[in-house]
Amino acid sequence: MRSLFRLLVTCGLTAWVAAPPVFAGGIPSPFGEPETARPAAQKKPPSTTPSGDDIFKPNELPPAAGGATGTIELEALAPIEAEPAPAAAPQNAGPPATAPPPPGWGATGGPRPAQPQQPARAVPMPQPMGDEGSRVVMRDDLAPVMAQDGSGLPYELWQGMTLETIEKAIATLEIPPRSPALHGLFRRLITSDVPPPQGGGSNARFTAVRAEALDRSGLIDEAAAVLAKDAGAASDPVLAVLSARTAIARGSRDEGCRDVKAMNAAQGALPQSLKGQSILVRAYCAAVAGQKESAQLQVALARDEGVEESAGLPGIDAFATAAKPQLAKGQKVGPVDWRILELSGPVDAQALVETAGPGVLAIISRDPATDPATRLAAAERAAQFNALAPLELAKAYRDFGGGEAGGEGPAADAVRHAALFQAAEDEATPLKKARLIRSFLDEARRAGLYWPALQMIAPAAASIQRVPEIGWFTETAIEAALASGNFGGARAWAAFGGTLDAPGAGTAAFVHWLALADLADPLLSEGRSRHLTALEEMAQRGRFSPEQLHRLATVLDALQVQVPIPLWELASRTPQPNTGFLPETGVLSALAEAAKKKEFGHTVLLTMQALGPSGAEGAHIISLGDGIRALLRAGLDQDARRMALEALFMGWPRAAG
Repeated sequence: MRSLFRLLVTCGLTAWVAAPPVFAGGIPSPFGEPETARPAAQKKPPSTTPSGDDIFKPNELPPAAGGATGTIELEALAPIEAEPAPAAAPQNAGPPATAPPPPGWGATGGPRPAQPQQPARAVPMPQPMGDEGSRVVMRDDLAPVMAQDGSGLPYELWQGMTLETIEKAIATLEIPPRSPALHGLFRRLITSDVPPPQGGGSNARFTAVRAEALDRSGLIDEAAAVLAKDAGAASDPVLAVLSARTAIARGSRDEGCRDVKAMNAAQGALPQSLKGQSILVRAYCAAVAGQKESAQLQVALARDEGVEESAGLPGIDAFATAAKPQLAKGQKVGPVDWRILELSGPVDAQALVETAGPGVLAIISRDPATDPATRLAAAERAAQFNALAPLELAKAYRDFGGGEAGGEGPAADAVRHAALFQAAEDEATPLKKARLIRSFLDEARRAGLYWPALQMIAPAAASIQRVPEIGWFTETAIEAALASGNFGGARAWAAFGGTLDAPGAGTAAFVHWLALADLADPLLSEGRSRHLTALEEMAQRGRFSPEQLHRLATVLDALQVQVPIPLWELASRTPQPNTGFLPETGVLSALAEAAKKKEFGHTVLLTMQALGPSGAEGAHIISLGDGIRALLRAGLDQDARRMALEALFMGWPRAAG
């Protein structure tokens, strides 16, 4: 009897030790709770065979050598078997675990945390011997073929779109977007040298759509380059007007007025929206040729046609009567209007800096007839519109010869910024250089130029020798490195700063910046969650606001990074933010569908529509998550990570906070 009892006890203990973790509510319980302790997990329905829209069928692939047809019998498929739940990991091993979503998340479009249970693994599908071409290929697994034009975008950029759908999509956008990440993506999209969309419309019309979008963005030089590549620009009436307008805006009178007779003959073939521009161009060319009566006749024709009253029409009247043009307060001034006003003498550019559009601001910033201080102010304002790249603004600062703007206002502020920038670049002593850089960035932040200023000053910050006396500068150097895409530099500065006060502590003081670098670095192949523990600790200490906490969880989920349990728990205690831009109904579902179909151009345009003109920083968390997720699914990984960085950067905890 005693032997029988010992046998029963031994078998019972063995069965208890070998039993897998008990599941409660679909989540493995680390405490081995009984099934009755929590609601039973619901069984997932069996997965269905992917539809023909998601895979290339084997029998569509060419047969391999040996005569195999590539057909696979469905009966030969092995059943999918789930692996047993993994054993509990050591307490200090690996990235933080994930938790179930807090109430309200997922159902409203918010983040959906990954389940900690390891997903089921399918048994490999049997393949005919020697038949490599018969394997099933998932479209989502195929990397897109990239264009060779340096845009970093796929070659089949416009697949799934027609010219009409492209026009409609661009018409709904607020151009130019204020978001640097969105603007850079849109600029690459429109200037990319790839085949036009298939079906409907001509190549000339597609060129016109692109040139008009660039003109609205203030990118006049890029518009000229797009028009110059079209061989039919001289013969097509629409492209002829756009080419003339762009040439005049760039200051090339002879080129712009070369085909004015052809424009006169083609006036009837122009769309109504372009007739006013054509009349304005012809009036300018007549005035330049000294034909004042003809110029005034064109102005009268424009008013009869109901053309919008821009500054160019009264400018022609003033030129014809040798009077000084008078601009009404808030009157619209376009690039051609500016060139018309120039005919009557120097223009008061300082009065236009705060109200002019991006194209005129770019012109003023390069106009030798405008005083240097006003040129600087126009350059800063154009940079806020992204019509002037940070490198161009840096060149404007360097080219400024010095001097005082006098008084207060945009010109005086711009002169002060240029002086600080020049001094920071020229200084050799590490401590003085660091102080000048910090002063320049503080001024730029107040002027709304913090992000481009970080990119401009990044080379100077990277050149500073890392010595203990400038330990306070570490965070600024990390910011500049991240903004300029120098993720290795950001990690090096974090390593330096982490050893100053606590030798041997490594990068602990700045590890949260390393977590941000890991999310944004497109070249990082693994380990994106290795520094998330620092974010857990900061969140528990209240270093993240409730809104920033929700944005962080949204970004992590969209980038397919497991969200730490404490972040989910803290987020669940606060209501989901209801601020930020949300698009019209149907945009987000269309965005998900376009990304699934690998309609790259369509995905970009819908992402711009979903996030709004302020981009990731000003978007609602639902739009933010869907936008990043769509770019990632479409294969635009680098752009998705730029959006993520932009969404989190300005609200990221700083040392002073």
